[in-house]
Amino acid sequence: MAGYCKVEFEGLFRLVRDLGECADGMRSAMKQLKDIGPKGAGSDELEEACDYFQKKWGHGIGLIAEATGGITEKVARAGRLYQHLDDRVAATVRSVRTAER
Repeated sequence: MAGYCKVEFEGLFRLVRDLGECADGMRSAMKQLKDIGPKGAGSDELEEACDYFQKKWGHGIGLIAEATGGITEKVARAGRLYQHLDDRVAATVRSVRTAER
């Protein structure tokens, strides 16, 4: 039965880290754009573009960052559960006594 169910714990926890960084990066970028505000970018065209982007995408990117945060927690929880179950299965297998032992 080996090979039917295998969890790559290192990859799973790397995914959790990457998702967290992604959500933080989206929030940080939107905050920086908001801090620039409609004035302060140094160029009328750039200020208009920042303002347009903030109005058009600010709410949506906030929702995406929030959803990414929720997914991150769920993936982390699943990883902890898989790790716990894997540890219990391994302990159970080690405890089985056979006639040869």
